[in-house]
Amino acid sequence: MKYIEKHLDLEFKMENNLTYIPLSGSSVVHNFRSPDFYVFILFEKCSGVHTIDFVEYEQRNNQIHISFPGQIHSWNTGADTQGHKLIVSKEFIEKYAPETKFSYLHINDQPVIDIPPEVCRNLSEEFDSLQKEMNTCCIAWNIINLKAQVILTRINNCFKKPIKRTPQNRAHLIINNFIDLIDYNYVEYKTVSHYANILAVTPNYLNIISKRILGISAKEVIDRRVTLECKRLLLGSSYSIKEISNILCFTSSITFAAYFFSKTGMYPKKYRTSNM
Repeated sequence: MKYIEKHLDLEFKMENNLTYIPLSGSSVVHNFRSPDFYVFILFEKCSGVHTIDFVEYEQRNNQIHISFPGQIHSWNTGADTQGHKLIVSKEFIEKYAPETKFSYLHINDQPVIDIPPEVCRNLSEEFDSLQKEMNTCCIAWNIINLKAQVILTRINNCFKKPIKRTPQNRAHLIINNFIDLIDYNYVEYKTVSHYANILAVTPNYLNIISKRILGISAKEVIDRRVTLECKRLLLGSSYSIKEISNILCFTSSITFAAYFFSKTGMYPKKYRTSNM
């Protein structure tokens, strides 16, 4: 799927699957769709608001902000801001950070992490070391990669929620696989029966364990992912509503509009114009 991304004053120029950008001063951006890479921001000092996939977060000192590929962002960052930004590709995560949370999650469930001042200072020193290495006349990319790995590992260690790679039981395994399947197939397949068939369970059983583990029905899980993508495309791309309905495999723009209205209480055109 190809996305038309809105313009940012700063063009990300990635070399060897990563880049580093020091942060300083104010910045205001509305409805920017993250390109196909991960962004890790350390705010040493900061004020303002950062909206990530339509959820608002207060920007404060001693914070880490994490952006996964494809997310929609708006921010109004204060003039007092100081920090660091590390941008890495999916390939970098898969090759150099396979044991981190970022390597296997498709959904960013902890996009903002408050950290103790001493942890922030340690991370800032690691970023300073990375910046110094990248500013040398003859860049040693093997050293750069190692320094970036250290930063990602430190950020990974800041998560408060434990990382559980091994599901507790068969039901958890089914739900984990269900979520993964949705993320890769929601454009073409939006019915519970399709995923239940792949997972070799009945639609009724999939609904039961989804409600028990996630608190919502299997159909709601699918619809939330589809609706999120609808919002991302409406606000983070220049595609027409008809084009978006085609991208998401709705039979017509009328069907798409009716679906979006049923989930949000607004028609796509109204949603787009009221949030621009």
